[in-house]
Amino acid sequence: LDLSVLGTYEANAFNAGAAEIVAYDAPRQRLFVVNSSAVTVDVLNIANPAMPVLVGTIDASTEGASANSVAVSNGIVAVAIEASPKTDPGSVVFYNAATLAKLGEVAVGALPDMLTFTPNGLRVLVANEGEPNANYSIDPEGSISIVTVNGGTAPTAVTAGFTAFYAQAAALRARGVRIYGPNASVAQDFEPEYI
Repeated sequence: LDLSVLGTYEANAFNAGAAEIVAYDAPRQRLFVVNSSAVTVDVLNIANPAMPVLVGTIDASTEGASANSVAVSNGIVAVAIEASPKTDPGSVVFYNAATLAKLGEVAVGALPDMLTFTPNGLRVLVANEGEPNANYSIDPEGSISIVTVNGGTAPTAVTAGFTAFYAQAAALRARGVRIYGPNASVAQDFEPEYI
């Protein structure tokens, strides 16, 4: 396997979390790039891969604290946006892939860290990390949200948590599952980051 650079785009941030998550929209030849340093999703035209061009931005700060993940399907862009503070429920916000106009949003669990469309584009699966604050005085539960897209304009969500595992904490530890947060329940310590 040989790889060679065709082109680059600079997010004007060095040694910072700038271009971390990328989603490709083939019909429009666009990349949607989470730029956590600027609290945006940068939209790049890559019709000429040797010269990517910034054609727009989605300002995540108008919806919450920062964008953590992006995915695109069937002309709809989904962005996972954490709340401020991150221990509050976050949201998934939907945008039109061509115009970047906001279509709708839905609440999900605390700190939505990653999302992905199902292959048919009808649902979005979200890993809600539920990370605690610095001193563990607030420790939300981790969870997985299943969002029905409904064209992005009227999304609905159901969230699956881990409370059913409370009584199994000792057995889980015995099998090597790490549950260790200060006074954390199983559901608080399970922090899904990826689907």
